[in-house]
Amino acid sequence: MNAPPPPAHHVRGTVSAVTGNRVAIKTDQGTVVVTLSQATKFAGVIPGSLSDIGPGTFIGTANVPGPGAARALEVVVFPKALAGTGEGDYPWDLPAPGGHMSAMTNGTVATPRMSSMTNATVSHVQSGSTKTVTLTYKGGTKTVAIGPGTPIVRIVPASRAMIVPGARVVAFPPLDGASRIIVGEKGATPPM
Repeated sequence: MNAPPPPAHHVRGTVSAVTGNRVAIKTDQGTVVVTLSQATKFAGVIPGSLSDIGPGTFIGTANVPGPGAARALEVVVFPKALAGTGEGDYPWDLPAPGGHMSAMTNGTVATPRMSSMTNATVSHVQSGSTKTVTLTYKGGTKTVAIGPGTPIVRIVPASRAMIVPGARVVAFPPLDGASRIIVGEKGATPPM
């Protein structure tokens, strides 16, 4: 069995300068220059919420293993027109607490199974706003818990004109002709 490929290196930070087709992005590790090409695609993210996630919704989530369910580090809600983008479960390079490796899981939120009736005396009530979803994708399923405080954003259209100094972005490799740049809008930071 072959080992999965290493996660791609994404550049996360704030645009510090734009010169022609070159974008300087200030990251926690220093400034990285990314080149834009004719093929570079642009998308924006705006704030989202748990209410945006329901059966049939296509989402992407960077996550780490957890007891019973993987723990979401972030969630991206895709519009119907982009359902299927990056579908699957694969290694990701988003730093996770405790030095864990993260994975990206892009799939459709499954419809909950039919329930059964249970009559009994309540002995314990668990409070909180964690939402657990099962994602289905070609070749598998994964259960992910989305806890309070997990960044949730929605993908929206964007253009190259939005890549300006001060914009918060994530650039997808290759860096010598970035395949995609996602830019934060309305106060959102691309969490992926």
